[in-house]
Amino acid sequence: MLDWLADQFNSLLKWLLALLVVAAAFIAYPSIKQKLTTSASPNAPVATAPAMSLHETAKLIQAAEPTMRDAKGWANDLLNALKQNQLAQSRENVCAVIAIVDQESGFVANPTIPNLGKIAEQAVIKKLHNYPLVGEGAILFLERFPDPASSFLKKIRNAKTERDLDLAYRQLITGLEQYAKKYKLNMLLDNRFAYDFIESNNDIDTIGSMQVAVSYAKQVEIERGRKFLSLADLYELRDTLYTRAGGLYYGTRLLLAYETGYDKKIYRFADFNAGRYSCRNAAFQEIIANLSSKKLTNDGDLLIYKDNGEVSMTASATEQALRELSKNLALGLSDYQIRRDLRHEKQLDFNDTKTYRALQQTYQSRTGKKSNYAKLPKIQLSSEKTSRILTTEIFAQTVNKRYQACMAR
Repeated sequence: MLDWLADQFNSLLKWLLALLVVAAAFIAYPSIKQKLTTSASPNAPVATAPAMSLHETAKLIQAAEPTMRDAKGWANDLLNALKQNQLAQSRENVCAVIAIVDQESGFVANPTIPNLGKIAEQAVIKKLHNYPLVGEGAILFLERFPDPASSFLKKIRNAKTERDLDLAYRQLITGLEQYAKKYKLNMLLDNRFAYDFIESNNDIDTIGSMQVAVSYAKQVEIERGRKFLSLADLYELRDTLYTRAGGLYYGTRLLLAYETGYDKKIYRFADFNAGRYSCRNAAFQEIIANLSSKKLTNDGDLLIYKDNGEVSMTASATEQALRELSKNLALGLSDYQIRRDLRHEKQLDFNDTKTYRALQQTYQSRTGKKSNYAKLPKIQLSSEKTSRILTTEIFAQTVNKRYQACMAR
């Protein structure tokens, strides 16, 4: 009994000692922090890149777009976007944003798109034809609703900018609500129904000077604590994206406000187009293809996603190849482990997963060399806003040329 009490007393003393050490650390932290920040290690950079001035930034924008009328206004909003996102107003960051804006819109907050109305009308009709029993009737309805002189399809047909199309969809929702009230179709009055309708049928899902996805801007707001965005909130968010300042704010955040591990900006440009970490994931797919001798599409998507963004239960070709590879090479990765790790594909910490590390180590041991960390994904792009076909690789290379030209000025 006395031995037990002695042990407990010793444990208590150790616990109190540890508590005192922690308390002392908190008390001493301010002075320790000051010493650490004032006496940098020999390998630490002694200075950060100087911030770009308003005049310097405006000159770079004017050089990118010589016919620009308000380079100073764009420069002011660009520098503010960097500041609001807690990013350095460095030449590197300024030029990265300039390159994307110039590629996506030529520094126009709500750009005019050639043949937009015709392309959008064809897209709507094509969608409605997917419903054989009601498609033709729906087309006739939308040609006359709310009235023949200003029908939904007529507004779509006459659209010149993304916002024209966006407003046409909004007016359709308003008209349907009025129609529902008149004929007592309560389902159409439900806010969530209207919300789902506009999100699933509004073809304008990337907007503004940097062509930011509305879904991304919405996710930013959710992360800030807004659990649900009403239809009015969504309209407000869309309107913000159409402004110069709003488009730059969300676009700059999407492009620069995350750690990547990349050694070249071109990979960020590809990610901007294809999704964060697509380049790292495409390189990971290349490792799997090399080790398994299977042909995989290096598209940067390791999982299959539903329209609402949720992960599908169906295993992608990449996941299937990984499972087979784990068994053939005795990597010790269960199907559950692989799926759990692949769920981190849109985060930097995927690099720390057991699956990622196992593949890197296996590749190095079998080939005698390190694998590529990043690779431009192979994705063919198409949009209902344009008939032009593009690839993520071409997009990234084109933006990178603009970036390099900006950095060289």
